[in-house]
Amino acid sequence: MESSSTSARRRLLVLIGSGPGIGIATASLFASKGFSVALLSRNAERLEESAIKVRTLVASEVQSVETFPVDASDHAALRTALEAVHAALGPPEVVVYNAARVGPSQFGAFVPDELLDDFKLNGVGLYVAAAWAMPYLAELASQKGGEEEKALCRPSFLLSGSGINYKPIPQLFSLSMQKAAQANLLKSLEHMYGPKGVHVARLDINGFVREDDDTMAPARCAEQHWRLSQQQQKDWDQVVDVGDMDALIEAMKAQGMM
Repeated sequence: MESSSTSARRRLLVLIGSGPGIGIATASLFASKGFSVALLSRNAERLEESAIKVRTLVASEVQSVETFPVDASDHAALRTALEAVHAALGPPEVVVYNAARVGPSQFGAFVPDELLDDFKLNGVGLYVAAAWAMPYLAELASQKGGEEEKALCRPSFLLSGSGINYKPIPQLFSLSMQKAAQANLLKSLEHMYGPKGVHVARLDINGFVREDDDTMAPARCAEQHWRLSQQQQKDWDQVVDVGDMDALIEAMKAQGMM
């Protein structure tokens, strides 16, 4: 018999940065597994298009897919949007921070304001998301329930990261800096909340995400986010790689990008 707390609790994925690649793939996979989904992204029109695609891909499911337009680099607006998520859908079970600006940055020519903008999105945004999510995730992990509920409930805070946090690419120096800062913050979160039962992990995406590349396809990245979210505590991975950093660097050199 299902416990009342299991039947009453909505399983919720909060996805911050719901772009057309990894974002849609991750949202669709979680929705197909029984999760409601909150999509957060800057462009309201594209955000609604993403939600429609997710609903279409999982048309047989009855889970809610809701949108919350917000610029994740605006820390006050992000916090307000996350509070709106909680008011509308309840507390999260899984949070995926997938927001990033992926683009070239030439050292010396990249103006400081652009560097600050990148940090607001990657560093401050991640901090705000974690500060909002962790109390809910820790509370969920601490709740007493039946064996079935414990087996289903695995609170997780996940990051779409990259190996450039430890193998920086000069032509992407700003993104390399941001990913290093994010990896550092995740280690602190791991030490603080891992013992409380919250799985903190990052998926290092070491290549260009493309539908025509089985290794780097959005669906593969989504599958790894799902796998991380379902690991039992004794089997937790803190970092999982998709793609290979050395191969990426060699490919960029061969194409004259480095």
